Amino acid sequence: MKAISIHPEPVMEILSGKKTEEYRSWTTHHRGPLLICSTAIKTPGCISGHAVCIVDLVDVKKLAEDSYAWVFEDVRCIKPFSIKGQRRLYHVPDDRIVEPESGEFIIEDGEKVVTEEFWQTYYLSIVD
Repeated sequence: MKAISIHPEPVMEILSGKKTEEYRSWTTHHRGPLLICSTAIKTPGCISGHAVCIVDLVDVKKLAEDSYAWVFEDVRCIKPFSIKGQRRLYHVPDDRIVEPESGEFIIEDGEKVVTEEFWQTYYLSIVD
């Protein structure tokens, strides 16, 4: 799967669904699933150095010369794993990505929502 590394604070906003656009100085032709990874910068209250979720990259809007808004939809939790970030888009083998299993999520308004136990076990346990 294609992946991108982003600073930990915006990653937490993407994970919570509050941030739906990421601003970059470059564009991409990639559309579809994108693994969101946090950089290794230690930031209190955030997760660093891990792949944390999958989003769908649905559009890239040109805002100005060398300024683009990458538009994200459909945030999906995964079981986070350590990863060394890279510049630009990079490939992460699909077998490293594990989505929640039956019993680790509930369906609310037609969408999968991870349980509190999943959140505590996999996310809160690695917050800096």
